Amino acid sequence: MNGKTITACLTACAAAAQVLAQDAPAAKSRFDFGGDIRARYEFKDNWPEKGKASVSGASEDYLRFRTRVWGDARLADELSIRLRLANEFRQYRNSPDDHKQEFPDELYVDNLYGAWKGEGLTVKAGRQDVKLGAGRVVADGTPGDGSRSTFFDAVSATFDIGGRSALHLIGTWNHYRNDLAVGDTEGNLYDMTKIKSGDPYSKMDEGGLIAYATIEECEDLPFDLYWIYKIEEDFASKKERYPGREFHTVGFRLMPAINDWLSAEVEAAWQFGEVDAQGARLNGETDEKTGEAVGQPAIKSRDIGAAMLYAGLTGQARDLPWAPSLTLATLYLSGDEDSYYKTKEGGTDNGWNPVFGRETIVGNIPEGMYDTSRWSNLVYPHAEIAVKPAKGHGVSAQLGPLYAAEKDNGATGRHRGFFTKLKYAFPLPSVGGVALGGALAGEVLDHGDYYETDEDAATWFRFEVTAKF
Repeated sequence: MNGKTITACLTACAAAAQVLAQDAPAAKSRFDFGGDIRARYEFKDNWPEKGKASVSGASEDYLRFRTRVWGDARLADELSIRLRLANEFRQYRNSPDDHKQEFPDELYVDNLYGAWKGEGLTVKAGRQDVKLGAGRVVADGTPGDGSRSTFFDAVSATFDIGGRSALHLIGTWNHYRNDLAVGDTEGNLYDMTKIKSGDPYSKMDEGGLIAYATIEECEDLPFDLYWIYKIEEDFASKKERYPGREFHTVGFRLMPAINDWLSAEVEAAWQFGEVDAQGARLNGETDEKTGEAVGQPAIKSRDIGAAMLYAGLTGQARDLPWAPSLTLATLYLSGDEDSYYKTKEGGTDNGWNPVFGRETIVGNIPEGMYDTSRWSNLVYPHAEIAVKPAKGHGVSAQLGPLYAAEKDNGATGRHRGFFTKLKYAFPLPSVGGVALGGALAGEVLDHGDYYETDEDAATWFRFEVTAKF
């Protein structure tokens, strides 16, 4: 999208707003707008290398600033349109990426959809955010740019069922390159769906069909049921190509209220499908010793058979000061000794695929173990303690060991390390009608025998301030 197109979109929205504003006293209810600003300082050190059994001794720290503005226009009682524009830039320190994503970076369309809301049915068409359930399978359509955006290019229909339940039907196709953007990003490009960085793009489009039901007719036993069909096209790193895949994910999520202070959550899913075959190919390099061309061996087609399980029990003393709660839980993501993009032998791929859930489901350091949040091969028993010392204030601590379900990436052990996560979220005084908030978060991973390293523990810290208007 070029500058003229962006200008035309903004002009059209402004014109529509002006027309609606002339519609008599009801004008105020026909147009709404707002925005938010998110400022973060982040520091990281001694993180595991992505998709490897090794640790990087590098450290870096940087500032991140994301700004979003949005407008809603109600064209009729049932019909509305929404536009949200966004920008994020960074200021790096002590890093080889010192000039990466510097101001002003690019302006991009983060949401742009039309919505029709009738009796018992809501339909949205266009660029929209979608998060279903706990977000373990549907949360982020653009994981390649991190938390900068999460949109899906999709058509969604939500049917109200029985007054308290809903059925979500979604069709989505997400392109690796965001064409609805203007401007340049310094020392970087945004590969919206990437698993591994390409040259310059990985060129992996992905899409699928989602049927997700949330059933809440029984107040003490709400549950979700879902089926997801996903296509991941073949993609490339800087030197190699990897096959695409088609697969189905079927699952459920139960959230029983056992009594007035004890509740549980269980989510389980199974995946089946097929990884495409891929022929042998040369990668353009030569062996230094023999002078012969170096190639990539053929990859046989593989069946897929993978599983995910989460089980947690939460007790909360709501009548006590600070309303303390304790959660004991385990997350299991099946693994495979052969990495999903390295195997050549054609056996069943048992490694879990996070579907559309490539976001920070455990923590930032554990997320960094994988290529672009492609969670898999993990066993995480953990405990979380949380308190609310005052209105709007929340403090939580989560800790537990991380294990690999299978030894992959040449690892000699399965213990990834002991993980600790702390967070404190708090409100700030409003200024001129702008709601302000803040958060402090920190993580530590004491490396286990999965990693061959003499480095100190991995650390991560974030200070965040948000403003909403």
